[in-house]
Amino acid sequence: MYGHSVQTPVHLLTQIHEPLQETLRMDGSTQPSRPARRWHAAILAIISILTIAGTLAAPVSAQSGSLRWTSLDQTLGGLAPRSNLLVAEFRGSTCATIHDRDADDPLAIASVFKLYVFGELARQVQLGEAGWDDKISLTDTLRSMPSGDYAYAAAGTVVTVRNLAEAMIWASDNTATDHLISYLGRDNVQRSFAAFGHSDPAVNAPLLLTRELFGIKMTQSPAWMQQYMAASDEEQIEMLRSQIDPISINPTGGWGFWNGPTAIEGIEWFASANDLCRATASLWSMGAQPGLEPVREILTGNRGGIWDTTAFPRAGYKGGYEAGVVNMTYVMERSDGRVFFVSAGYNQPQGVVDQGTARAQLDLVFACLAITDGEASCTGSV
Repeated sequence: MYGHSVQTPVHLLTQIHEPLQETLRMDGSTQPSRPARRWHAAILAIISILTIAGTLAAPVSAQSGSLRWTSLDQTLGGLAPRSNLLVAEFRGSTCATIHDRDADDPLAIASVFKLYVFGELARQVQLGEAGWDDKISLTDTLRSMPSGDYAYAAAGTVVTVRNLAEAMIWASDNTATDHLISYLGRDNVQRSFAAFGHSDPAVNAPLLLTRELFGIKMTQSPAWMQQYMAASDEEQIEMLRSQIDPISINPTGGWGFWNGPTAIEGIEWFASANDLCRATASLWSMGAQPGLEPVREILTGNRGGIWDTTAFPRAGYKGGYEAGVVNMTYVMERSDGRVFFVSAGYNQPQGVVDQGTARAQLDLVFACLAITDGEASCTGSV
C-alpha cells in the first residue's frame, strides 16, 4: 500500500512545483477562477489526489494499532538532518504530551506560520477590533505567489475577512495571508508569536510577508541573502523596504533563481512542535467562545486526508512546504470529545524530504489515537 505507486506522484509534484506545494483543499465558492493555468491546476490536482489515495487507502480505524514509538522515531528521524515530532492532547489551552522527539527544537515551518496570523485575527475578532464579514480590496502591492487562487485575482476584487482566512488555512493562499497581515497590522501579527506561547518570538523578527520571502529567494544572490541574515532587525527592515517590496510579483512568471533549498536556516518562519501545539490549543480554546465559532470551523475545514469521520468527527490540517522544508500539523477531535495534536517537521538543506514516507508513517499515529482504550491505545494514560 505504501510502495512505489505512492512515491511517483510526490516525485512528479516536486519537479513541477518544487518551491512551494501543499495538500490543497480549495473552497470553490469563495475562490476566483484561474483560466490561464487550468492545465497546471489539473496536473497538481491529479497528483495530489493520487498521493492522498495511495497513502490513505485504509481509514485509521481499520489499521493496526501496533505502534512502536522507537521504530517511528527512527524512520521519521532518518528523513532529514533535523526533524521533530509531537503527539499530544489538548488540556484547555495547554498540551499534555503523549510522545515527543526533539519537540523543543525550532525548525523552519514554511506556511504553518499562518496559524499565528490566524491567531491574531481571532484575537482581534474577540476584542471587536476585526470582523469576519469585514471586506478587503485586493491590491497588486500585496500580491504573492501560489499556492492559492487569490494570486491571480484582479486588483480591486473585494473579499471578506472570513473568505481570506479560509483560503489561508485550507489552501495556504499566500496572497490571502499577506492581505490579512496588512489588515491586522504587521506589528500586531509579529506580537502574536509571543501572545500564543512561542518560546523565542524574536527569531521571527522582522516578520516576513510571503511575497517578501518569494521576492528574496526568486531574485537575490546567495551573497545578498548572507548579508540579510547577518543584518540587524532594523537593517533587515530597510533591505526589505528598499530592495524587496518594490518587486512586482508575477504568479505566472516562473520561480526565477529559486530551484532548491535556499537559506532555510535564516530566511523563513520558525517554531518548535511544542510552540505549534500551544498556538493551536489556544486557537481551539478560543473557538469555544461565542462569536468565535468560525475559528474551529476554519481550523477543521481541510482534514488533510483523515477521512475517518467516525473516529474523528472533526479533523484539521495545516501544512507547510518549501524546498527543503516540510511540516505536517494536525488537530483531531475524537468521537469521545478528546482533542489531539500531531506535528512532524523536517528541515533538509541539501535535498528533498520523502513526503510519502513522512505522511504514511503518521497513519500509525492516527490509528493509535483513534483507539479509545485497551493495549493498542496510546491515549489511555494521558
